[in-house]
Amino acid sequence: MGSVKGGAEGRRVGPVIVYASGVLGRYGLANYLTGTFPDPKGTYVVFGSEVPPVIVAAAPGERLRWERYGNALVEIAYPAGPSRRARLERVTELINAQEDSGPPAAAAGGMRGLPWKDHQCLTELLGIADLPDVSALLDDVKRFKTPTDLKGMRSSVRMAEDALDRFVTRAYAGMTELKAAAMIESKLREEGALTCLVEVSAGPYLSQVPTHRPLERGDLITVFVEAANADGYWVELGALVGFGHIAADRQSLAEKTIDTLRQAERYVVPGSRASDLAYRIGKLVEASGRPAFGYGHGVGVDEEPPVVSPYDHTPIETGTTIALHPSILTPGDQVSLAVANTYSLDEHGAAPLSNHPYRIYGVPT
Repeated sequence: MGSVKGGAEGRRVGPVIVYASGVLGRYGLANYLTGTFPDPKGTYVVFGSEVPPVIVAAAPGERLRWERYGNALVEIAYPAGPSRRARLERVTELINAQEDSGPPAAAAGGMRGLPWKDHQCLTELLGIADLPDVSALLDDVKRFKTPTDLKGMRSSVRMAEDALDRFVTRAYAGMTELKAAAMIESKLREEGALTCLVEVSAGPYLSQVPTHRPLERGDLITVFVEAANADGYWVELGALVGFGHIAADRQSLAEKTIDTLRQAERYVVPGSRASDLAYRIGKLVEASGRPAFGYGHGVGVDEEPPVVSPYDHTPIETGTTIALHPSILTPGDQVSLAVANTYSLDEHGAAPLSNHPYRIYGVPT
């Protein structure tokens, strides 16, 4: 919490208004305060230098929802009425109550930015010409992880691993991709996942939703688990699961896919650029086919910068976390496999948070 205002003070701004536009799911307390959640969308958070952050609910009728959620460590303010202007008037009251000589600034959680009409209304209510955009500061706060953040991410990884392990022990030939995904998601929910995405595919895997296709003997399937635990830390984990005996060509492709991940993580070093990493992974993939989807991105609170892409030249820095998910689509587009892991970056390079993606799981049939 303090890191938001601390960074803002370094940029000579006063109170910070964060607008929540929402991205993937409803996260925990720490991430409500940075605005990255869609339920309820349109909520504001006001950060001041002398008082704790205040969440401004969307409407007075939200009181029961927020009280049931149990954000006891954070003050929650409610507007006088259900209109959008009433909400912004409440934000303005909190800003004006701050004993802070710096001008207020705004940031947006998510990717949609502060709505133009809200910006116009806030400048009018505050009697100022403009609200400086400090969304980059918000991105930095999310991007650089504290020991507490890493502990939360490791907890999410263990949760994903447990769900994958239980699936492998209970899977059977003839179950559908949808049934497999439901089995994994059920375990995640039992463990307290606030949100999750589970994809199971017998191929070609193109990062698509599961289908009614049965999983048969000889299938080699891609399983992707993306989840946020009760504290809101988002991780990604992907592994390969074989049903009985696998054909030699698919076994070979699986080994190449896993080896691509192993080699790719060696290129994740502080000071390198996301575009350089994309180039190196691309060369690894092109030895066997072409990528079925993107190579990876920052992760932790949500999908974060940088994106591992030829077009993103952002430096990869110590203290950040990144998900890599290389995929190989064979010539003719008949087969595609992928694996994924989440890494923390220190001065030595990328440390994997899971060892699960580096082997082929076997389901007896």
